[in-house]
Amino acid sequence: MNPPPVKVLVADDETFMLRLLEMTFKKGGFEVICCHDGREALATAKTALPQLILLDVMMPGLDGLGALRQLKENPSTKDIPVVVVSAKGHALTKVEAEQAGAAMFLTKPFSPNQLLSEARRILGQTAAG
Repeated sequence: MNPPPVKVLVADDETFMLRLLEMTFKKGGFEVICCHDGREALATAKTALPQLILLDVMMPGLDGLGALRQLKENPSTKDIPVVVVSAKGHALTKVEAEQAGAAMFLTKPFSPNQLLSEARRILGQTAAG
């Protein structure tokens, strides 16, 4: 019997990017949970407990960095690795993400294959995962 697929939560307010990320992870064999903003991601992460979270920085309401900080403060979600994705490749944003506990910072545009490879590396999986 195969183990259950790894759950990934993806939060991005841009529908196109959300669908691209969803398709990328599904093709890679992951189970994908999609959220449209930081508040939804935070609430969903607490109940679904994914093994990996991807957060876009710029989202309405609660942005990705705010969501990241709250995830890392919560005992039930603090150990989930978080990848922060941003169209803004500012060094300050990257430093903020790393200081808040991000496992990785990725600047858009990026290669879907690179993202899958990095996700597997973070999760300690083999490429065949």
